[in-house]
Amino acid sequence: MKFRIVLVLIMNIFVIQNSIAQQILPAEVQKHTEAIYAPVTGEVGKTYFYCQNGDKCSTEQVVREYYKAKGYSVMRAEYSFWKGMFILSFLDELYLANHYTSYGKTGVFNDMALYKEQQADLIKKETYIKNADLKGFINSQIKKHEASAYIRDLDEWEFEGYKNPTEYFKSPIVQEFLTRIDNKIFYKVVTRILQDRKNNTVGTPDYIVWNKKELIFVEVKREKEKLREDQITWAEFLINNRIPYVVIRVRGIGDKKETSEY
Repeated sequence: MKFRIVLVLIMNIFVIQNSIAQQILPAEVQKHTEAIYAPVTGEVGKTYFYCQNGDKCSTEQVVREYYKAKGYSVMRAEYSFWKGMFILSFLDELYLANHYTSYGKTGVFNDMALYKEQQADLIKKETYIKNADLKGFINSQIKKHEASAYIRDLDEWEFEGYKNPTEYFKSPIVQEFLTRIDNKIFYKVVTRILQDRKNNTVGTPDYIVWNKKELIFVEVKREKEKLREDQITWAEFLINNRIPYVVIRVRGIGDKKETSEY
């Protein structure tokens, strides 16, 4: 009898733990989820998988390699990327040279009240973005920024091997992206950030990939790794606005004990 009770308790614990591990996603997000496969190393963290050349690599590297092998251009495009693109887009309206000499730790980015009187100018800029030559516009904003104030979110940290986001934005892959993305998509993303600069910069997908036929926002996860709430919110926004989006889950070949560790 005691054995039976213990067995039932163990089974109940297993069921509870399994249900906790399995994240229930909105139906539309689940529909936009695909799986790819890669052999596992038996290690954890950034060397969990083997890439096609036999090197140990991360989940992100597996996905990058997967799309490149299919002929796509692949660009890192998460938090720092879209925050930087937003700042450059609204540089004239939100980062006035006569207000600050440095934007390192002033909190100007999150200060929604500071520029209430500039709503008309912001709306004008939104309209301009819809029809602009994005590559020419962003590059002109980069030059304008480099000739004026230091901005922490554009100048401070290394990004994708470049010394800061500004240098990354001048790279060939980003310049190609600016000629490839549709203005309406770019407009919708930066406008959503404008609506809540503090919260809407986080959760953007890891990559943007494209070829001659399509451009896709790609969120990268291991098989059982959970999407954060902000990532789910961005997924729903992109899907609802008919912007191509997919969650790519990398499953391990020969992995007897897949976990959500990352």
